[in-house]
Amino acid sequence: MIGVFDSGLGGLGIFRKIKLFLPYEDIVYYADNKNAPYGNKSEDKIKELTLNSLKLLEKKGCDIIVVACNTATTSGIDYYRKQIKAHIIGVVPVVKTAAQMTTKKRIAVLATKYTIQSRYLDDLIKKFAPKIKVKKIACEGWVKAIENNTVTDALLKKCLKNISNEDVVVLGCTHFTLIKGHIQRLLGPDAKVVSSNDAVARHVMRVGMKYRLLSNKPRKSKYIYLCSDNSKKYTDKIKQYV
Repeated sequence: MIGVFDSGLGGLGIFRKIKLFLPYEDIVYYADNKNAPYGNKSEDKIKELTLNSLKLLEKKGCDIIVVACNTATTSGIDYYRKQIKAHIIGVVPVVKTAAQMTTKKRIAVLATKYTIQSRYLDDLIKKFAPKIKVKKIACEGWVKAIENNTVTDALLKKCLKNISNEDVVVLGCTHFTLIKGHIQRLLGPDAKVVSSNDAVARHVMRVGMKYRLLSNKPRKSKYIYLCSDNSKKYTDKIKQYV
């Protein structure tokens, strides 16, 4: 069984890709909506909340768990792997992909305040984009607006106005992938907007095949949707995206 965890709705883009690539696998989606958003919390608090969520998915029988949250991943993916027996897969801004795509040697990363300020992101840039000019943009209020379905062009433009000569834009928060179309529309056709959803789903497939954790034959899969406030209203909201 595969588990997908996020603070809220953001990981559903990855959830959909896993369903597409691995249609015969059972998947549990868990949203810690009671404590969302994570992007404005301390590292210790993020680690505590994330570890509790991963333990819950492990108890549900998940052999592979995707930390489908850039903020949670950058706060301590190696730490989680030491605490959890299941195979843990993280998600980080696709700086390497963007660096390979840009022709202007200028890229932008849109993410939560925590991810933008993280050493993890700085290390990614130093490793994969040392000769690229990277503009880091913290998008305050985006996650909450996506959760509440109150996204407006005005809100998005507050951050997107900072993008000028960058020809590749990285969605460094899984929530942002849910409004990728809106972002692309506002940036125009010349900007390349990229996320890690496909790459993460493919990695889940590779791990599942390597450790023989996938179904060997066609079967009807089960999809389970859980949230930390235990509300049917929120699980119904999840189902609208899948």
